[in-house]
Amino acid sequence: MKFGIINAVRNHPSHPYPLQDVYADFISDALLAEELGFDFAWYGEHHFTACQWTPSPMLVMAAVAARTERLRVGVSVLCLPFHDPIRVAEDIAVLDNISRGRVDFGIGVGSQYEEYDTFKIPSHERFGRTWEAIEFMQRCWDSTDTFSFEGKYYRYPNVTFTTRPVQKPVPIWVGSQGPKQVALTAQKGFHLLASDARGGYDAALRAAGSNPDEFFIAPMQQVSLAHDPEQAWTSAAEGLHYFVNFYRLRRRLDGSVPPPSAELTPDMLKAGLNSPGGGPGGAIVGTPEQAVEFIRALQGGAIGRITHLPFGIRHAGMKTEDAHRTLRLLASEVLPAIREMEATLTTA
Repeated sequence: MKFGIINAVRNHPSHPYPLQDVYADFISDALLAEELGFDFAWYGEHHFTACQWTPSPMLVMAAVAARTERLRVGVSVLCLPFHDPIRVAEDIAVLDNISRGRVDFGIGVGSQYEEYDTFKIPSHERFGRTWEAIEFMQRCWDSTDTFSFEGKYYRYPNVTFTTRPVQKPVPIWVGSQGPKQVALTAQKGFHLLASDARGGYDAALRAAGSNPDEFFIAPMQQVSLAHDPEQAWTSAAEGLHYFVNFYRLRRRLDGSVPPPSAELTPDMLKAGLNSPGGGPGGAIVGTPEQAVEFIRALQGGAIGRITHLPFGIRHAGMKTEDAHRTLRLLASEVLPAIREMEATLTTA
Protein backbone atom coordinates (compact mmCIF):
# COMPACT_ATOMS: atom_id res chain seq x y z
CA MET A 1 0.00 0.00 0.00
CA LYS A 2 1.15 3.53 -0.82
CA PHE A 3 0.60 6.33 1.69
CA GLY A 4 0.29 10.05 1.10
CA ILE A 5 -1.50 13.24 2.03
CA ILE A 6 -4.62 14.74 0.47
CA ASN A 7 -5.14 18.45 0.79
CA ALA A 8 -8.15 20.72 0.71
CA VAL A 9 -6.18 23.96 0.84
CA ARG A 10 -8.49 26.29 2.70
CA ASN A 11 -8.98 28.75 5.54
CA HIS A 12 -11.50 28.45 8.34
CA PRO A 13 -14.20 31.07 7.62
CA SER A 14 -14.71 31.93 11.29
CA HIS A 15 -11.05 32.79 11.92
CA PRO A 16 -9.10 33.10 8.66
CA TYR A 17 -5.44 34.05 8.50
CA PRO A 18 -3.46 35.49 5.55
CA LEU A 19 -3.99 33.32 2.50
CA GLN A 20 -0.32 33.42 1.53
CA ASP A 21 0.45 31.82 4.89
CA VAL A 22 -2.24 29.17 4.35
CA TYR A 23 -0.59 28.09 1.11
CA ALA A 24 2.86 28.14 2.72
CA ASP A 25 1.58 25.89 5.51
CA PHE A 26 0.11 23.33 3.12
CA ILE A 27 3.29 23.31 1.03
CA SER A 28 5.31 22.73 4.22
CA ASP A 29 3.20 19.61 4.83
CA ALA A 30 4.29 18.18 1.47
CA LEU A 31 7.95 18.92 2.12
CA LEU A 32 7.75 17.13 5.47
CA ALA A 33 5.83 14.26 3.86
CA GLU A 34 8.68 13.67 1.42
CA GLU A 35 11.24 13.87 4.23
CA LEU A 36 9.28 11.27 6.22
CA GLY A 37 8.97 8.85 3.30
CA PHE A 38 5.38 9.35 2.17
CA ASP A 39 4.62 8.57 -1.44
CA PHE A 40 2.39 11.38 -2.72
CA ALA A 41 0.65 14.70 -2.07
CA TRP A 42 -2.69 15.39 -3.79
CA TYR A 43 -4.67 18.64 -3.96
CA GLY A 44 -8.38 19.30 -4.47
CA GLU A 45 -10.31 22.06 -6.22
CA HIS A 46 -13.35 24.17 -5.42
CA HIS A 47 -14.45 27.67 -6.37
CA PHE A 48 -16.23 30.59 -4.69
CA THR A 49 -16.24 29.09 -1.18
CA ALA A 50 -16.17 30.98 2.11
CA CYS A 51 -13.08 29.01 3.12
CA GLN A 52 -11.15 30.14 0.00
CA TRP A 53 -10.71 26.52 -1.09
CA THR A 54 -7.96 26.56 -3.70
CA PRO A 55 -9.33 27.13 -7.22
CA SER A 56 -5.95 26.31 -8.83
CA PRO A 57 -4.60 23.03 -7.45
CA MET A 58 -2.22 22.53 -10.35
CA LEU A 59 -0.35 25.70 -9.38
CA VAL A 60 0.11 24.24 -5.90
CA MET A 61 1.30 21.00 -7.47
CA ALA A 62 3.89 22.93 -9.48
CA ALA A 63 5.13 24.67 -6.33
CA VAL A 64 5.48 21.34 -4.52
CA ALA A 65 7.08 19.60 -7.50
CA ALA A 66 9.70 22.35 -7.73
CA ARG A 67 10.74 21.78 -4.10
CA THR A 68 10.67 17.97 -3.97
CA GLU A 69 12.51 15.19 -5.76
CA ARG A 70 10.63 11.94 -5.11
CA LEU A 71 7.12 12.78 -3.89
CA ARG A 72 4.38 12.27 -6.48
CA VAL A 73 2.09 15.28 -6.92
CA GLY A 74 -1.52 15.03 -7.97
CA VAL A 75 -4.87 16.70 -8.27
CA SER A 76 -7.69 14.98 -6.42
CA VAL A 77 -9.85 16.02 -7.95
CA LEU A 78 -9.98 18.53 -10.79
CA CYS A 79 -13.61 19.43 -11.47
CA LEU A 80 -13.26 18.80 -15.17
CA PRO A 81 -16.57 20.26 -16.49
CA PHE A 82 -15.39 23.76 -15.52
CA HIS A 83 -12.21 23.61 -17.61
CA ASP A 84 -11.12 23.78 -21.24
CA PRO A 85 -9.79 20.25 -21.88
CA ILE A 86 -7.02 21.36 -24.22
CA ARG A 87 -5.59 23.71 -21.58
CA VAL A 88 -5.81 21.02 -18.91
CA ALA A 89 -4.03 18.57 -21.23
CA GLU A 90 -1.27 21.11 -21.76
CA ASP A 91 -0.98 21.95 -18.06
CA ILE A 92 -0.72 18.29 -17.06
CA ALA A 93 1.90 17.68 -19.75
CA VAL A 94 3.97 20.64 -18.52
CA LEU A 95 3.60 19.56 -14.88
CA ASP A 96 4.69 16.05 -15.75
CA ASN A 97 7.84 17.47 -17.32
CA ILE A 98 8.54 19.86 -14.44
CA SER A 99 8.20 16.98 -11.98
CA ARG A 100 10.07 14.51 -14.25
CA GLY A 101 7.13 12.13 -14.42
CA ARG A 102 5.60 12.44 -10.93
CA VAL A 103 2.04 13.57 -11.77
CA ASP A 104 -1.19 11.79 -10.79
CA PHE A 105 -4.26 13.16 -12.55
CA GLY A 106 -7.52 12.83 -10.61
CA ILE A 107 -10.78 14.00 -12.16
CA GLY A 108 -14.33 14.47 -10.97
CA VAL A 109 -17.57 16.09 -12.05
CA GLY A 110 -17.81 18.73 -9.33
CA SER A 111 -20.56 18.98 -6.77
CA GLN A 112 -21.27 22.61 -5.92
CA TYR A 113 -24.39 24.43 -7.13
CA GLU A 114 -22.58 27.78 -7.08
CA GLU A 115 -19.83 26.49 -9.36
CA TYR A 116 -22.24 25.24 -12.01
CA ASP A 117 -24.30 28.41 -11.74
CA THR A 118 -21.35 30.80 -12.10
CA PHE A 119 -19.58 28.86 -14.83
CA LYS A 120 -22.91 28.51 -16.66
CA ILE A 121 -22.50 24.76 -17.14
CA PRO A 122 -25.76 22.76 -16.92
CA SER A 123 -25.25 20.28 -14.10
CA HIS A 124 -27.02 17.52 -16.02
CA GLU A 125 -24.15 17.64 -18.53
CA ARG A 126 -21.49 16.98 -15.88
CA PHE A 127 -20.88 13.30 -16.63
CA GLY A 128 -21.02 13.65 -20.41
CA ARG A 129 -18.61 16.58 -20.36
CA THR A 130 -16.19 14.80 -18.04
CA TRP A 131 -15.95 11.58 -20.03
CA GLU A 132 -15.72 13.42 -23.35
CA ALA A 133 -13.03 15.77 -22.03
CA ILE A 134 -10.82 12.96 -20.79
CA GLU A 135 -11.24 11.08 -24.08
CA PHE A 136 -9.98 14.16 -25.91
CA MET A 137 -7.11 14.68 -23.47
CA GLN A 138 -5.89 11.12 -23.85
CA ARG A 139 -5.88 11.59 -27.58
CA CYS A 140 -3.78 14.75 -27.15
CA TRP A 141 -1.20 12.87 -25.11
CA ASP A 142 -1.13 9.82 -27.38
CA SER A 143 -1.35 11.28 -30.89
CA THR A 144 1.74 11.90 -32.96
CA ASP A 145 -0.14 13.50 -35.88
CA THR A 146 -2.44 16.49 -36.26
CA PHE A 147 -6.05 15.52 -35.56
CA SER A 148 -9.48 17.07 -35.21
CA PHE A 149 -11.98 16.27 -32.48
CA GLU A 150 -15.76 16.51 -32.89
CA GLY A 151 -17.69 15.71 -29.74
CA LYS A 152 -21.02 16.67 -28.29
CA TYR A 153 -19.53 19.30 -25.98
CA TYR A 154 -16.05 19.99 -27.33
CA ARG A 155 -14.84 20.62 -30.89
CA TYR A 156 -11.21 21.23 -31.76
CA PRO A 157 -9.95 21.42 -35.35
CA ASN A 158 -6.38 20.68 -36.38
CA VAL A 159 -4.85 19.89 -33.00
CA THR A 160 -1.08 19.47 -33.12
CA PHE A 161 -0.13 18.54 -29.57
CA THR A 162 3.64 18.79 -29.23
CA THR A 163 4.19 19.04 -25.45
CA ARG A 164 4.35 15.39 -24.44
CA PRO A 165 4.01 14.12 -20.86
CA VAL A 166 6.91 12.10 -19.50
CA GLN A 167 4.65 9.27 -18.33
CA LYS A 168 3.08 6.94 -20.87
CA PRO A 169 0.35 6.86 -19.85
CA VAL A 170 -0.30 9.60 -17.29
CA PRO A 171 -2.06 7.82 -14.36
CA ILE A 172 -5.73 8.85 -14.44
CA TRP A 173 -7.86 8.53 -11.31
CA VAL A 174 -11.62 9.15 -11.20
CA GLY A 175 -13.62 10.23 -8.17
CA SER A 176 -16.64 8.02 -8.84
CA GLN A 177 -19.84 7.71 -6.83
CA GLY A 178 -22.60 5.27 -7.71
CA PRO A 179 -22.38 1.90 -9.43
CA LYS A 180 -22.76 3.21 -12.99
CA GLN A 181 -19.88 5.68 -12.73
CA VAL A 182 -17.67 3.19 -10.86
CA ALA A 183 -18.31 0.63 -13.62
CA LEU A 184 -17.47 3.22 -16.31
CA THR A 185 -14.24 4.07 -14.50
CA ALA A 186 -13.24 0.42 -14.65
CA GLN A 187 -14.32 -0.07 -18.25
CA LYS A 188 -12.22 2.88 -19.37
CA GLY A 189 -9.18 1.57 -17.48
CA PHE A 190 -8.88 4.33 -14.88
CA HIS A 191 -8.00 4.09 -11.19
CA LEU A 192 -10.65 4.69 -8.52
CA LEU A 193 -10.67 7.59 -6.04
CA ALA A 194 -13.21 6.10 -3.64
CA SER A 195 -13.82 2.99 -1.62
CA ASP A 196 -15.10 -0.15 -3.33
CA ALA A 197 -16.97 -1.71 -0.42
CA ARG A 198 -19.22 -3.83 -2.62
CA GLY A 199 -16.55 -4.85 -5.10
CA GLY A 200 -18.25 -3.28 -8.11
CA TYR A 201 -15.05 -1.75 -9.44
CA ASP A 202 -13.07 -4.99 -9.37
CA ALA A 203 -16.00 -6.89 -10.87
CA ALA A 204 -16.23 -4.34 -13.70
CA LEU A 205 -12.48 -4.60 -14.29
CA ARG A 206 -12.76 -8.36 -14.65
CA ALA A 207 -15.77 -8.01 -16.95
CA ALA A 208 -13.69 -5.71 -19.16
CA GLY A 209 -10.88 -8.28 -19.30
CA SER A 210 -8.60 -6.34 -16.95
CA ASN A 211 -6.63 -7.63 -13.97
CA PRO A 212 -7.66 -5.78 -10.77
CA ASP A 213 -4.12 -6.22 -9.43
CA GLU A 214 -2.98 -3.70 -12.04
CA PHE A 215 -5.41 -0.97 -10.93
CA PHE A 216 -5.45 1.26 -7.88
CA ILE A 217 -8.08 2.23 -5.31
CA ALA A 218 -7.71 5.20 -2.95
CA PRO A 219 -10.34 6.05 -0.29
CA MET A 220 -9.67 9.38 1.44
CA GLN A 221 -9.06 9.20 5.18
CA GLN A 222 -9.23 12.14 7.59
CA VAL A 223 -6.91 11.78 10.58
CA SER A 224 -5.60 13.59 13.66
CA LEU A 225 -3.18 11.86 16.03
CA ALA A 226 -1.60 12.46 19.42
CA HIS A 227 -0.55 10.23 22.29
CA ASP A 228 -3.30 12.00 24.24
CA PRO A 229 -6.64 11.27 22.47
CA GLU A 230 -8.18 14.48 23.74
CA GLN A 231 -5.37 16.52 22.24
CA ALA A 232 -5.94 14.79 18.91
CA TRP A 233 -9.62 15.75 19.10
CA THR A 234 -9.31 19.36 20.28
CA SER A 235 -6.66 20.23 17.68
CA ALA A 236 -8.81 18.96 14.80
CA ALA A 237 -12.41 19.30 16.00
CA GLU A 238 -13.15 22.72 14.55
CA GLY A 239 -11.70 21.90 11.15
CA LEU A 240 -13.31 18.48 10.93
CA HIS A 241 -16.66 19.94 11.94
CA TYR A 242 -16.38 22.52 9.17
CA PHE A 243 -15.28 19.91 6.62
CA VAL A 244 -18.17 17.54 7.29
CA ASN A 245 -20.84 20.25 7.29
CA PHE A 246 -19.38 21.87 4.17
CA TYR A 247 -20.79 18.89 2.30
CA ARG A 248 -23.86 18.19 4.41
CA LEU A 249 -25.18 21.76 4.23
CA ARG A 250 -24.25 22.72 0.67
CA ARG A 251 -26.97 23.57 -1.82
CA ARG A 252 -28.01 20.65 -3.97
CA LEU A 253 -27.36 20.86 -7.69
CA ASP A 254 -31.00 21.79 -8.26
CA GLY A 255 -30.48 24.83 -6.02
CA SER A 256 -32.44 23.51 -3.05
CA VAL A 257 -31.13 23.91 0.48
CA PRO A 258 -30.78 20.98 2.91
CA PRO A 259 -32.87 21.17 6.10
CA PRO A 260 -31.22 22.43 9.29
CA SER A 261 -31.43 18.88 10.66
CA ALA A 262 -28.67 17.91 8.21
CA GLU A 263 -26.10 19.76 10.29
CA LEU A 264 -23.79 17.58 12.32
CA THR A 265 -22.93 18.88 15.79
CA PRO A 266 -19.43 18.44 17.25
CA ASP A 267 -20.79 15.85 19.70
CA MET A 268 -22.35 13.86 16.87
CA LEU A 269 -19.10 14.04 14.95
CA LYS A 270 -17.08 12.89 17.94
CA ALA A 271 -19.43 9.96 18.54
CA GLY A 272 -18.82 8.63 15.02
CA LEU A 273 -15.03 8.72 15.08
CA ASN A 274 -12.76 5.71 14.63
CA SER A 275 -15.44 3.60 12.98
CA PRO A 276 -14.15 2.07 9.71
CA GLY A 277 -16.75 2.29 7.01
CA GLY A 278 -19.19 4.10 9.28
CA GLY A 279 -19.79 7.34 11.10
CA PRO A 280 -19.40 10.76 9.51
CA GLY A 281 -16.42 10.13 7.25
CA GLY A 282 -15.03 7.49 9.60
CA ALA A 283 -12.27 9.88 10.70
CA ILE A 284 -9.35 8.58 12.75
CA VAL A 285 -8.94 10.87 15.76
CA GLY A 286 -6.93 9.48 18.64
CA THR A 287 -3.70 7.64 19.32
CA PRO A 288 -1.34 5.93 16.87
CA GLU A 289 -2.52 2.58 18.26
CA GLN A 290 -6.12 3.46 17.38
CA ALA A 291 -5.00 4.44 13.90
CA VAL A 292 -3.27 1.08 13.40
CA GLU A 293 -6.39 -0.81 14.43
CA PHE A 294 -8.56 1.38 12.20
CA ILE A 295 -6.38 0.77 9.13
CA ARG A 296 -6.17 -2.94 9.88
CA ALA A 297 -9.97 -3.03 9.87
CA LEU A 298 -10.00 -1.23 6.53
CA GLN A 299 -7.54 -3.74 5.11
CA GLY A 300 -9.65 -6.51 6.55
CA GLY A 301 -12.47 -5.59 4.21
CA ALA A 302 -14.51 -2.84 5.88
CA ILE A 303 -14.45 -0.76 2.70
CA GLY A 304 -12.90 -3.12 0.16
CA ARG A 305 -9.50 -3.35 -1.50
CA ILE A 306 -7.08 -0.46 -0.92
CA THR A 307 -3.83 0.26 -2.77
CA HIS A 308 -3.29 3.92 -1.82
CA LEU A 309 -4.32 5.62 1.39
CA PRO A 310 -4.43 9.45 1.24
CA PHE A 311 -4.51 11.04 4.70
CA GLY A 312 -6.12 14.41 5.33
CA ILE A 313 -3.85 15.66 8.11
CA ARG A 314 -4.41 19.44 8.06
CA HIS A 315 -7.95 20.57 8.84
CA ALA A 316 -9.23 24.10 8.26
CA GLY A 317 -7.67 26.49 10.76
CA MET A 318 -5.34 23.86 12.23
CA LYS A 319 -1.96 24.88 13.62
CA THR A 320 1.10 23.59 11.81
CA GLU A 321 2.48 21.97 14.95
CA ASP A 322 -0.67 19.84 15.20
CA ALA A 323 -0.72 18.86 11.51
CA HIS A 324 2.97 17.95 11.60
CA ARG A 325 2.55 15.98 14.82
CA THR A 326 0.00 13.79 13.04
CA LEU A 327 2.27 13.37 10.03
CA ARG A 328 5.25 12.41 12.18
CA LEU A 329 3.24 9.92 14.25
CA LEU A 330 1.88 8.33 11.10
CA ALA A 331 5.43 7.92 9.78
CA SER A 332 7.05 6.72 13.00
CA GLU A 333 4.37 4.57 14.64
CA VAL A 334 1.49 3.80 12.30
CA LEU A 335 2.91 3.03 8.87
CA PRO A 336 5.69 0.71 10.13
CA ALA A 337 3.06 -1.41 11.88
CA ILE A 338 0.93 -1.55 8.73
CA ARG A 339 3.90 -2.43 6.53
CA GLU A 340 4.94 -5.15 8.97
CA MET A 341 1.45 -6.61 8.79
CA GLU A 342 1.52 -6.46 4.98
CA ALA A 343 4.89 -8.23 4.93
CA THR A 344 3.54 -10.95 7.20
CA LEU A 345 0.53 -11.49 4.95
CA THR A 346 2.76 -11.62 1.87
CA THR A 347 5.04 -14.29 3.31
CA ALA A 348 2.28 -16.30 4.99
